[in-house]
Amino acid sequence: MGEKGGGAGNRDLRIEDVHMGKLEGEFFIEDDESKIERLELIGAGVREGEILKLPLIEAAYFEGKGFLGSGKSEGELLELAASSDSLATEKFAVLKHLRDKGYIVRDGEGKSDFMRIYRKGIRIGEDRSESVVKVLREGEKPELAPDLEKAGRMRKALVYAFVGKEGGILFVKAYRVGFD
Repeated sequence: MGEKGGGAGNRDLRIEDVHMGKLEGEFFIEDDESKIERLELIGAGVREGEILKLPLIEAAYFEGKGFLGSGKSEGELLELAASSDSLATEKFAVLKHLRDKGYIVRDGEGKSDFMRIYRKGIRIGEDRSESVVKVLREGEKPELAPDLEKAGRMRKALVYAFVGKEGGILFVKAYRVGFD
C-alpha cells in the first residue's frame, strides 16, 4: 500500500478506523464526517448534505488504495458496478490510469456516459473540469457527432479512451474545426 492515493500523495489520509459506510444502489454512501473530510481532500465523491456519495467505480478505486474501508474488496465493488454498467471494468481502468497520474476524475453524474477530468493540482470547486472522457472498448466506433454536441453543450473538450483487452488505453481528442 505504498502507492499514492488519488494522485494526492497523502499517505496519512488512509482510513484506519472500523466505521463502514453502506452500499445504496449504484453508490457507496459515507456518513462519517472525518472520513468525508479525508475523502474530499483527495477529490473523491460528491457531498450531498451530511453524506458523501461515490459511484461504485470510484469506490472500488479508493478501496484499493486504502482510503475507503467499505468492508468490500476492490474487486467486489467493481463486480457490483459491472452488474449495471457493461463498461465498468474499462471505466475503472481509465479512472485508475488518470488518478494514478495525478488527475482528479469524476464518474459521470446520473446516467452520463462521460467522466469529467480536472487539471492536475486543482481541487474540486477551485476550477471547472476541462475535458470529458467517453470510455469505449478497443475497436468500438464512437458516435462522434452526438458526443461532440454533448461535450459542446457542457463546454468541455471531448476525449475518447479506447481500452484494449490487454488493458492498454489509447486517448484520442476529438474536436470540430471550421474553415470559414
